[in-house]
Amino acid sequence: MPQNSRQYSIDLAFPGDLGYIPPVRKFVAEMLQANNFSSKFAYRSEIIVDEICNNAVTFGCKTSGAQVVLTFTIDGDRLELIVKDQGGSKEDRERLRSLVKGKKNLNIRKEPDKDKLGLEIVKMLSEHIELEIDSNNLTTVRVVRKRDDVEMVGK
Repeated sequence: MPQNSRQYSIDLAFPGDLGYIPPVRKFVAEMLQANNFSSKFAYRSEIIVDEICNNAVTFGCKTSGAQVVLTFTIDGDRLELIVKDQGGSKEDRERLRSLVKGKKNLNIRKEPDKDKLGLEIVKMLSEHIELEIDSNNLTTVRVVRKRDDVEMVGK
């Protein structure tokens, strides 16, 4: 049973610069803990925020003045994260699409550390991940996490 059934939604827009990500992920974690999510749930959510925001900045922000928009919604026992960026190159969008769908054997890039974009850990820690790329190449990644009884404060 959720300890908090009220829904909170916050939009954060920040410049396409990696230096903004640590305070953004910390803010999300603190909001989760203020809403009775456990430290463990908050920490794992920070990892997700870090990965998807790093990908948005690194691959999706290609112009000066580019920004990332993070919307996070706390609704009872679940967290929804939505990250939007301007989309980056066609190759990066296609790679992201393939990784979200779970396809293997990508030969778009040779650097093995960059091939997975950190999405494997996001998939492990999440209930659901989806990608939308609109006609203007605006990229939206949506991640849903649900806590279970062992992740509630006081258990």
